[in-house]
Amino acid sequence: IAHPNAMYGLHDYTLGRLVHCAQQAESFNELIANAFGEPKDARQFAELAQWINYDGYRAMFEGRGGNRRGLLLWMSHPAWPSMVWQTYDYFFEPTAAYFGCKKACEPLHIQLDQYTGYVEAVNYHALDRTGLTAVAKVLDMKGNELAEQTCSFDLPEDATFECFPLVIPEDAESVYYVKLALSDAEGNTLSENFYVQGREEGNFKALNDLGRAKLAISQTGDLQKTVTLTNTGSNPALMIRLRVTDSKTGDLVLPVMYSDNYFSLMPGESKTVTISVKACDVTGTPRIDVSGFNL
Repeated sequence: IAHPNAMYGLHDYTLGRLVHCAQQAESFNELIANAFGEPKDARQFAELAQWINYDGYRAMFEGRGGNRRGLLLWMSHPAWPSMVWQTYDYFFEPTAAYFGCKKACEPLHIQLDQYTGYVEAVNYHALDRTGLTAVAKVLDMKGNELAEQTCSFDLPEDATFECFPLVIPEDAESVYYVKLALSDAEGNTLSENFYVQGREEGNFKALNDLGRAKLAISQTGDLQKTVTLTNTGSNPALMIRLRVTDSKTGDLVLPVMYSDNYFSLMPGESKTVTISVKACDVTGTPRIDVSGFNL
């Protein structure tokens, strides 16, 4: 069922805009519809909701970079199978919100302040750093580079540095990507970040016509896996999600620790993810399943 009904409400996804209705699921539905259109079924609804959650939770923690105010989540996980307020769910699966928080809370972090339009480097607790370089690239929907900006600087501990205002080319499409990287003097990448942006804020509907992406996947290990994904196609692969399933039962294996999840790869790009599973949580062989917005 694509549209929330009474069963959704029994699991805390209640419609309404009243003050006492903390979930305000109707407004969340509007975010999905404005971004991608109405979901066709419950599965697509859940997948698109993960995208909205990643952006929202990342933004909450990135928003404290300039003023260093504390941020308390209500809540990190639900006490029963719920559809709201969770960075990992009742069954211990880390959601996209978890990885959005993890990205934003890196000790040394590069980010786009979507309010001021500045690219920022944030040093929460990575000691004083010198000889850093920030790179921002604006890409079109196919992943082709439209513009690049760079900045070199030093960054004291517990400080935020405004690198430069991000310049969006006039010929950028209705949807474009912003790809950020922070590196040290030796060229080692210290932080990366990736944003999908719309000329109309929150409108990503043009991505529905992007076309399918193609990934090559290699892996080593059994309970401690190293998985490398390479985008071998001509289309970006957006919001890639890894899951571990039991080869014997087909069930989702939980809990599982992922070094990263819900990420995007441009054509030709690769990413390696480490995954940890406990033997007591699987009866067969841990199997990696991969899904995504356009996979």
